[in-house]
Amino acid sequence: MRSPMGTRQEPVEEMATGGRAHDELPGLQAMLQELRQAPEVFRSSLFWEHHADLQFRELAEEGGFAAFKRTVNRHFFQFMVTGVRDPQFRAVARQWMRHPKISALLARLEEPLQAPPGSCSPLRLRIAGRIYALYIAMLAHYTARRDRRGVFADLEEPALGKPTCVNYEGRAVSEDLCNSVLEYTSIVDAMPAPPRLVVELGSGYGRLAWVFLRVQPDVRYVLVDIAPGLAIAQRYLTELFPERPAFRFRHFDNYAEVAAELESAQIVFLTPNQLELIPSLHAELLINVSSLHEMRREQIEHYFELFAEHCDGFFYTKQWQRSVNSFDDLIVLREDYPVPSGWSSVFDRVHPVQTRFFEALYATGGHHEQVSQTQPAERRLAGSARRRARRRRGALTGTR
Repeated sequence: MRSPMGTRQEPVEEMATGGRAHDELPGLQAMLQELRQAPEVFRSSLFWEHHADLQFRELAEEGGFAAFKRTVNRHFFQFMVTGVRDPQFRAVARQWMRHPKISALLARLEEPLQAPPGSCSPLRLRIAGRIYALYIAMLAHYTARRDRRGVFADLEEPALGKPTCVNYEGRAVSEDLCNSVLEYTSIVDAMPAPPRLVVELGSGYGRLAWVFLRVQPDVRYVLVDIAPGLAIAQRYLTELFPERPAFRFRHFDNYAEVAAELESAQIVFLTPNQLELIPSLHAELLINVSSLHEMRREQIEHYFELFAEHCDGFFYTKQWQRSVNSFDDLIVLREDYPVPSGWSSVFDRVHPVQTRFFEALYATGGHHEQVSQTQPAERRLAGSARRRARRRRGALTGTR
């Protein structure tokens, strides 16, 4: 793949238009069209184009939406730890040895791991499955000990998407569920009160959104991503929470077209460029987990501007300490992220499980241009339009 999304997109579009993904994921084609017409700064990097192609092939050839947690999920935040030398396995094993629980040694996957024919021997696959089951069980034990709120004990991995799980204390528990609860508790334990409005950029299939929505029934959650992730999340969460009003993705040219519906929705699905079409969300929490490194440098800078505009409370990020993006010829280090000088660090630390990642929480403190919610809607929209125009002029004159 040699050029950004919108100028060489035939493989992705062809599979989406005539294949399984289009049939199973309502709104997918509209999401792809939205990004084709968006300003360059919002279009996919070469890194993400490559992974999007892989995801569409997996959706078409390996079980579709019904099994996405075993296929497409490998491109989100599922690591499938199947080796004892893996840094995550070692980190969790050290935590387990401090408070050992023998039941972890007896853990088995609810269903055996599957691999493409010829990829490895049946014996090696069984060994990998045993290691992965042990890893999930130890991770679950660590998650339960760290969870002072008792969140984890009330949750079970949803069966939708055919996850890879172990039985932990009578519940189906997955790697995704443990990682999501660890992220949730890290965030909420450090905030003065649980957030009522959350915006997540790069939300994947919605694993973390599901935890927030289950634990806090009144929370409003805005998921911002590109296809196919956003389309998967939209079907996944609306099926799991059918009673909650949702703003399903659709194209709009100005906020007035969708204001009433968007403001009354509890779950909202947007593409990234649509953040510039709406006034500040004044979110109490904005989240980005492991997706900034997939972007070009000017995109990273632009998204931090959007974070500042839409967040009035706290910003949580979890990223590689050092990432190499060979597709876009880019190396991103921990210190490269352009955190606004007015934000104050609540914590900034190496993650205890994904030790090659850091996690950080910042209090944004409202140190960015704000528009009073007491102003008439027309004035708020006009202010947002002026800010969008300034950013777009700068973004579109830059080169990659």
